[in-house]
Amino acid sequence: MVNKPFWLEPRRIARWALVFAALYGVGWLLWQARSALTPFILGAVLAYLFLPLVNRLESRMPRWAAILVVYVLVLALVITFFAFLVPPLVQQVGQLLRALPDIPTVQRWVNMGVAEYEQILANLPADMREQVQTSVASIVSQAVNTVQTNFTTYLRGIGTFLLTSVLSVANTVSFLLGFFLIPFWLFYVLMDQRAGRDTLDRALPHWLRADFWSVVTIIDHDFSGYLRGQLILGLAVGTAAGVGLTVLNLLGLEVPYVLLLAVIAGITELVPIIGPILGSIPAIALGFVDGPTTGLAVLALYVAIQQLENNFLVPRIVGDSVGLHPAVLMVLLVVCSQAFGVLGAILSAPMGAVSRDVFAYLYGRLSDPPQPAGVLPARLRHQGVARPPESEPGYEPPQEPPPLPHAVPPADGVDTAASEPVSREA
Repeated sequence: MVNKPFWLEPRRIARWALVFAALYGVGWLLWQARSALTPFILGAVLAYLFLPLVNRLESRMPRWAAILVVYVLVLALVITFFAFLVPPLVQQVGQLLRALPDIPTVQRWVNMGVAEYEQILANLPADMREQVQTSVASIVSQAVNTVQTNFTTYLRGIGTFLLTSVLSVANTVSFLLGFFLIPFWLFYVLMDQRAGRDTLDRALPHWLRADFWSVVTIIDHDFSGYLRGQLILGLAVGTAAGVGLTVLNLLGLEVPYVLLLAVIAGITELVPIIGPILGSIPAIALGFVDGPTTGLAVLALYVAIQQLENNFLVPRIVGDSVGLHPAVLMVLLVVCSQAFGVLGAILSAPMGAVSRDVFAYLYGRLSDPPQPAGVLPARLRHQGVARPPESEPGYEPPQEPPPLPHAVPPADGVDTAASEPVSREA
């Protein structure tokens, strides 16, 4: 009798089929409910950001108390934001919108531009005038067609969104229900994070654990250090910009919309490389509207903030969390923003670092001879060797349940309850 390969055993095939069927069912269910999963995605991000603070507070108090302290701090920040920052921010946005030129002013500017254009054409030779008119007409026609097409597509998108939002009441209810459940769901996630990690570790095959936790360590290191550092930098840069612009106003230089400009500087700080430049452009432009002296003063202020950030804040807050050259970061910024939009631009640096470090680890594991499992790439050697949770203190191995007797179907007309095992000994 020829033995079948182990991967062709009926039990193994059936077991893998069961696993794939379960994964397909769960994936199908999540895909159907994807519109209502946004609150839980936001909750997962919050859990990832709050976890280090909860773990640090746990050394001084019970874990449930540490979670409640974090909740109170976050709630206080949210109340402060909506009570003291949102009203003046909305007021400044309204003032900026009212200060924008109205349609008659724009029409007057357009007419002035057309008159100057016609005057320039009148001074050109006849043959050159015809070429310029043809070229300009082609460019203007193409631009108008592009604007019309994009505007129509935009309006259709808005209409589809409104129609879908009005008709899908059930989705709206489930979405709001998800946001209502987020604080409770987040509490259980933070409370049982270690138990969930240990359960996942026990579910992994023995031969995969070291490699799995090595990849998790790489991803956590590259993402956590960068994201938390960028959030702190955004808060610091926004605060510095607001304070600096306020000081300039006290010195007699009129820079309007200080709070709005500070928020813009803090938010654009999340975009690597070009974010600080983008955040400074509105403030510098408004400064030059007031006068050359104000514009130069705002420019000097933002240059000073960037020097302070690059020389003191970045090395201490972010450090070398990604370790990518600025030229590589610029290419990643363009590629990721084109592929994934604004979120891709913000996460381009950690995604590039994760891709590089995971590739280096897997390449080392596949080398001949292979790198030992759990040894991180050279850039992350200061993290030590990635160990699974079972090697940490406090890990409780699973209790093996006692073996259950095999269920044997009774034969016809035989009372199995009264049957006794027959001894084979003489």
